[in-house]
Amino acid sequence: MRPGKSTIYWDTSVFLAWIKDEKRPNNEMDGVNDVANKIHKDHVILLTSTLIKAEILESTLSETAKQRFTDLFKRKNIQQVAPYEKIMELTSKIRDYYQQQKINDQLPTLTTPDAIHLATAIIYGAREFHTFDENNEVRKRRALLPLNGNVAGYPLVICKPPIPPQQDLFSERKSK
Repeated sequence: MRPGKSTIYWDTSVFLAWIKDEKRPNNEMDGVNDVANKIHKDHVILLTSTLIKAEILESTLSETAKQRFTDLFKRKNIQQVAPYEKIMELTSKIRDYYQQQKINDQLPTLTTPDAIHLATAIIYGAREFHTFDENNEVRKRRALLPLNGNVAGYPLVICKPPIPPQQDLFSERKSK
């Protein structure tokens, strides 16, 4: 990672939201677009696993979305990391940790792809791991947002892309 720049990790759910320009509740896309703007201005480094290419099905994307996805990875401040031995070892530790918890608390376990993403973010020192992966009874797997701050004993901030503060259009008028 380059010194002086924060590293942000995007989970597949955030990539999909951005490339498809999804309509999300509570102005969540403002946060995604703010991070995308910071990437465009080269203010942050965006990190992800090469696994993303297997998780995003191109046949489900419009031509515009496909092009947006392809163009994004041409940027120098976007880094894709292939799962290698150290990442896979941590992936196994993370999955095993949550498998042991499953036995005790009956919560679903963590999927291998999610654990690979988390391990990659931890090993590469991401400041934040952005995801929209929250509790959903239909999915029958452990959600990522509730793991914020502690992923199997490893510190990692897991959050939705932060929504930038809204500028008060009347603040200038109030101060006069």
